[in-house]
Amino acid sequence: MTERPRPLRVLLVSANFRPSVGGVERYVEILGGALAERGHDITVLACATGGAPRSEVVDGMRVVRVPASSVLRARLNVPYPLPEPVSTFRALRRLLRTADVVNAHDALYATTFAALTTARAAGVPSVLTQHVGFVPQRRHVLDLTQRAAIRTVGQCARLAGRVVAYNPAVAEWARRTWHLDEVAVVPPGVPEAPAVDRDAVRRQLGLPPDRFVALFVGRDVPKKGLDVFLAARDPAYELVAVTDRQPSAGPTGVRLMPFVAPERLREILCAVDAFVLPSEGEGFPLALQEALVTGLPCVVAAGPGYDHYLREGEALLVPREAGEIRAALQRLATDESVRDDLASRARVAGQREFGIERFADAYEQLYREARDAG
Repeated sequence: MTERPRPLRVLLVSANFRPSVGGVERYVEILGGALAERGHDITVLACATGGAPRSEVVDGMRVVRVPASSVLRARLNVPYPLPEPVSTFRALRRLLRTADVVNAHDALYATTFAALTTARAAGVPSVLTQHVGFVPQRRHVLDLTQRAAIRTVGQCARLAGRVVAYNPAVAEWARRTWHLDEVAVVPPGVPEAPAVDRDAVRRQLGLPPDRFVALFVGRDVPKKGLDVFLAARDPAYELVAVTDRQPSAGPTGVRLMPFVAPERLREILCAVDAFVLPSEGEGFPLALQEALVTGLPCVVAAGPGYDHYLREGEALLVPREAGEIRAALQRLATDESVRDDLASRARVAGQREFGIERFADAYEQLYREARDAG
């Protein structure tokens, strides 16, 4: 009889975690939850933001939060918490005593620098997941600050025993930028779409029951293309954006909604007719993964590495221009056969590329290899 491998003790380190809303924190939440469901001992260390408790259990994971300043989010809309150093290093030293491996997320965060340096000193195997490359910001000073962080804090990537990304373009960027020997590509994963009452969700949102609705999800930063999306408005459909831009009286057929909990966002995805993301400079946005798994027709500005996951005809790839997005949405809104075909292809892509089992398998293997090599 084959002996079952003992459960892994994994410390996941993410600068942001719920109640903060964003791609990295959601990725970590999905990963940790999937591994905890398999019986592994999962702890998440993150910064304390949004009045969250310092310690709690979420989906089988123990979450430990350290004091941090959110001044950059408040003043510049940059979700970059500044952890209090003494508390952070003290918590890391304590948590690493019982960890088989530590997995830090994105090299540019101070929490990742602290985790990788402390793990190296403690002799604990480490993994770095790099989520994005250089991302242009709205202000020149933020671009300069980001470049400086890449040259300084980002160099901590070289301390990790293994570095991975889930987009080949990001993997190659990280390898070149920090002169790494190898950056492997691991598959991402998202949960299956929930069963929801579409009409009930639309009533709750105040959306017409039979109107074609296109959804955007993302922060109000240049890379996401919120303004491009809003400029694609047309009488043939409604536009809904889940974002951090303040709602205001706008044109008919356009609505801004604040960020919502992941569970609520998945319900909204099930109640709309298309997903639009004219973003650039990303890995493969998690909201896009969830839209594909939901079976939504997706209108996307193609990015480097997208072809790693999307085959021909599985999404409408368009230039990052409002007119091109408008033409694509008009076609979807008026041609049911095109809409149904694209929805079916999207669902196939989502099931093929973003299954939870494949995602968890890849990280289990990665962690065991890192532990055994360390």
